[in-house]
Amino acid sequence: MTRSLSVVGGGPAGLAVAHYATRAGIPTTLFERSAELGGLCRTFQCGAHRYDAGAHRFHDQDPESTADVRALLGTRLVAVEAPSRIYDGRRFIDFPPTPLGMLLSGGIAQIGRVARDLVRSRLPGPPCVSFADFAIAQFGETLARRFLIHYSEKLWGLPAEQLSPDIATRRLSGMTLRSLLVELLAPRRKVEHIDGRFLYPLGGYGELPAALAASVPARSLRTEHDVSGFEVRDDRITAIHLKGRPSVEVADRLVSTLPVTVLVRLLGDVVPETARRAAGTLRFRSVRLMFVRLARSRVSPSASLYLPDPSLCVARVTEPKNRSPHMAPAHETSLVAEVPCFAGDPLAKLSDVALAERVTDELAGVGLIAPREVLEWRHHLLPNAYPVYALDWSRTVAAVVAGLRPLRNLDLLGRGGLFFYSHLHDQLRLGREFVRHLGRPEARPDRAESRAEPM
Repeated sequence: MTRSLSVVGGGPAGLAVAHYATRAGIPTTLFERSAELGGLCRTFQCGAHRYDAGAHRFHDQDPESTADVRALLGTRLVAVEAPSRIYDGRRFIDFPPTPLGMLLSGGIAQIGRVARDLVRSRLPGPPCVSFADFAIAQFGETLARRFLIHYSEKLWGLPAEQLSPDIATRRLSGMTLRSLLVELLAPRRKVEHIDGRFLYPLGGYGELPAALAASVPARSLRTEHDVSGFEVRDDRITAIHLKGRPSVEVADRLVSTLPVTVLVRLLGDVVPETARRAAGTLRFRSVRLMFVRLARSRVSPSASLYLPDPSLCVARVTEPKNRSPHMAPAHETSLVAEVPCFAGDPLAKLSDVALAERVTDELAGVGLIAPREVLEWRHHLLPNAYPVYALDWSRTVAAVVAGLRPLRNLDLLGRGGLFFYSHLHDQLRLGREFVRHLGRPEARPDRAESRAEPM
C-alpha cells in the first residue's frame, strides 16, 4: 500500500494526481518551480482582460473526467458553441472546411479536385510511414496540403515527411465524399464535425487547475520549489534536491511530470548512457504567446483562427471573449496569437518588441485588425509546449523509459513526462487511473495509448 506521494510539477497532470490522491486519503506533497500553479493551463490578466496560455477548450471525451470537472466548477462550467476558421485563399473559411467555404476560396474546380482526391484515397495504397503519407491517404492531396500539412509543419517545426503519423488529428474526420455531397445538396445540413462545441469555465481555463488545487490541503502545495536534482540509493529515489532550499525526503513514491528530457538530465549518471543519448534527441516545441488588447468590441465569432501560411509566424489566434464574455469588457476585445518556435531559432531570438510588431503586422495583413486599434500587448514564453513526434519518437521514448524503469518508486505522468501530446481530460483520466492502481506495478503508466490531436 502506498503511504505517500511526492509530485514534481504543478501543471494539470501533477494537480490531477494530487487531487485524486487526496480524495483517496493518500498524503501528497507537490513541488512547483514557479510561483503559480497550472502550467500550460493558466489564465493571465491584463487590466479588465483575461486570457489563457493557449487555445484551451474542455471536450467531453471522457465521461468520468467531465463529471469530476462539473463537480469542481458547478455552474461556472458552461457550454460554448464557437466554430473555428482557417485562413485560405486570402480569406477565413470554416474549419473543418465546408463546400461553400471551398467554393468561395477556390471555386467549383477545387471542390471537384477534393471529391476526386477523396475517391482516390479510398483505394489501396502503400503503408503510411509519415504524417504526410497519412494525411494524403485519409483526405487526398488537396485537403491534406492546404488544411493539415502546412499547418502541422508550422506547429511542429519539421517537414511532414519527417513527422510521425501519430500527430494525426481528428479535426477533418468528418470530411468525406458523402459529407461534401450532403452539404452541397442541402446547405443547411452540416455534419457534426463542423460544430465547435466545448465546455469552458466562465473566468478562463485557469479555473480548472485552480479548482484542482483548492481540493488539496494548502500545506501540500509548495510553489517556488525548483528541483535541482535527486538523490538515489540502490533502486529508489530517496530525496529531492531544491535550489536554495533544504532537500526533501521521498518517503514512498515519486511522480514526475517534468519534461522527460529534464528529468533525465537531473538524474544524471543514474540513467544509463543509452537512455541519456536517446533523451538528448527528443525535442519540445515552445510557443511565444502574444496578447493584443484592441479598441473594438469584437473581431470574429470564432473560437480559434488557424493560419497555415508558412510565410506568417503566427500559427493560431484566439479571441478570449468568444469563450466567455467575462474575458473582456463590453467595449473592448483582445486577440491571443501563438508563435511556435524551437529554443535558439530566429523566432525565439526576436525581442519581445520586434515580435509584437511582426504579430500585429500579420494580424493586420490578414484583415483581422487595424494597427490603430492596438492599445497594448503582453508577451509570454511557454516552453516545452509540444512534444515533437518525429518519425522515430516512439522507439526513442521507449529507450528512455527502459532506462528509467529500474527506479522502482518513480512514475511518469503528464504531457512532458510521458512525451505525450494530451489534453486536460487525458491528464484527469491518467491521474485518476494512476491513483486507483497504486501498488500494482503492472499498471505503471510508462506509455499512454491516446493519439495526438494538436489542432
